[in-house]
Amino acid sequence: MTRRILISIIVVGWIVASIQLIRTVFSTTLDHGVLSIASITLGLLLATGLKVVFSKRKVAFNWPIAAFVLVFLSTTGIALLNYQLASSHDQKKDFIVKGSGERAIRYNLIEYVVLTDGNVSFTFTGFDKESKPRAGDALKGVVRKGFFGFDIVEIEDQS
Repeated sequence: MTRRILISIIVVGWIVASIQLIRTVFSTTLDHGVLSIASITLGLLLATGLKVVFSKRKVAFNWPIAAFVLVFLSTTGIALLNYQLASSHDQKKDFIVKGSGERAIRYNLIEYVVLTDGNVSFTFTGFDKESKPRAGDALKGVVRKGFFGFDIVEIEDQS
């Protein structure tokens, strides 16, 4: 009984870690969560496919570990494709900070700011607590198209 509870806690921890990883990896991409959902779905579909193949061959298969590893690998693959094969044409843009805050996820605080270019508002998590801009600050950034067609925003160093 306690072994099942411990395994459940580990699996839940893996799920939370996967979600945290995915949110961090795609935090600078303006995709409204499409790439995050695609990476999770692809990883789970691959794990399900492996489970079907291994069950037909009657080989032991640990689905939670396989799902975690395959979601991690699919996230890595999609992120590498999106960032490494992104357009070399970039466009400079000015962003205004609408607000800032922090979220607590498993005892860690993630600092974020809400940026807007006048048309689109998005959450950006790439700042330290000391260098986090305040509401109303103007920031310069570079926007380029990722491999999958979504904009990638890179904020220039303000120091």
